[in-house]
Amino acid sequence: MKSEGTRTYTMTSRARAVAQNEKRILDAAVALWQSLPFREITLEAIAERSGITTRTILRKYGSKEGLFEAILETQVPSIEAVRDTAPVGDIRGALVILLDNYETYGDANIRTLAVEDELDIARKILERGRSYHRNWCTRVFAPYLPAPADSAYELRLLAYMTATDVYLWKLLRRDLKNSLEETLQVMHQLVTGLTLT
Repeated sequence: MKSEGTRTYTMTSRARAVAQNEKRILDAAVALWQSLPFREITLEAIAERSGITTRTILRKYGSKEGLFEAILETQVPSIEAVRDTAPVGDIRGALVILLDNYETYGDANIRTLAVEDELDIARKILERGRSYHRNWCTRVFAPYLPAPADSAYELRLLAYMTATDVYLWKLLRRDLKNSLEETLQVMHQLVTGLTLT
């Protein structure tokens, strides 16, 4: 008969193993999202990359959509936390952090945008992203925005959101083949121009 201490140790070890498996699954799914079109990400591919069986993934998350719902809840906050280190009012500093995020996740965001009208989970991912970007711009560019009650507030905020949007990053980096530094300079000019008007 197992002692209380042995049972506690066994339960703790099991919980640790479950948590490690969950992390491997989530990390694998995020890595595939960064490199593949959304429709090409399969549970089989996630299982192969994570070393966890498809059956285990299905038992835990129910479906690929359920797995990405879990990513929204568990992984996205840590991605947002990095962007949240952008200093308020420091345009260049904020843009450096923003562009680092786009260099890592921008292509995945663009691929997700391509299936937004077809997949509920893609729409949920993008709705969260748009809401977050608005809040980020509201915070980072607060010193340059009119008072929220001002009739010009919404239009100016939208201008900042547009000048720092992932689509602009795609245009400059992917379509026009500009360097990261050149992209930073263009965004910096656009944002700085907004602060002067």
